[in-house]
Amino acid sequence: MPRISCIIVSYNNGRFLKNAVMSVINQTMPVAEIIMADDGSTDGSRELITSLAQQYSQIKPIFREKNLGVATNRDLAIREANSDLITTLDGDDWYSPEKIEREFLAIQNYSVAIAYSDIQQVYSDSKKICCWNISEFSSLDRKQRLRWLAHLLGYIPRDMLIPKKLYLEAGGMQHNLALYEDWDLQIRLAAYPNPWMHSGIVGINYRRTDSGLSQSNSVLRHTQCQYQILMSNHQLLKEHIGEYEFWFAIAKVFIREGRAALSLRSKLRNMIKKLPLSF
Repeated sequence: MPRISCIIVSYNNGRFLKNAVMSVINQTMPVAEIIMADDGSTDGSRELITSLAQQYSQIKPIFREKNLGVATNRDLAIREANSDLITTLDGDDWYSPEKIEREFLAIQNYSVAIAYSDIQQVYSDSKKICCWNISEFSSLDRKQRLRWLAHLLGYIPRDMLIPKKLYLEAGGMQHNLALYEDWDLQIRLAAYPNPWMHSGIVGINYRRTDSGLSQSNSVLRHTQCQYQILMSNHQLLKEHIGEYEFWFAIAKVFIREGRAALSLRSKLRNMIKKLPLSF
């Protein structure tokens, strides 16, 4: 039986953190290691993590001396994991009880594969908003997966169960990304030929809060980060979905965000002018 590590990252998530941790502790398939990486919290989270680590031997606390940002904090914590398989969780979210077991069963007959679950979006008070059914993603081949991700054709997996070796081979998370670091990683992971398997259940409860990174940044900031990620994966996407599809995905970023992206449009025009007419 392979070892599984769960990496929980948090920054001032004190009021939700115990619920997140206990959702991992109470999994129907136990994990060997729970890494709790606190990114310089000032709300009492550290004391809570210390207390939990004293109660549960599988918890390994990591305390950052200063706030590194979610991408850096998560990546460094994953690299410290001492397991064959890894999965992640934000400190304000929680797992459904069978999340890890069902994902493990989905990939146990493959030498290298990625497993994921559907996602229940909830408000900060845990009231349900909607369920993201992502089962279709598992039926896609490599080109279709990358096209789905590049164009954001539907909901995308998160907090997958993946081999640590594959995570490292894909390069891990980029430390310079303030947003969408998981999307960037998923693009690179999707370029591998390994299958993505659906667990068949809602495995993650994703909490939407006004203070969350995705909610607190401006539309322009979202546009800039999406543009940055697509450009950093230009060669990879060009190879698998083609130059036209790549630039169409770039254009859709600007279209989605409307006038907030005006300051970036000149960059797009200049890049398009340099393209060979034959693509």
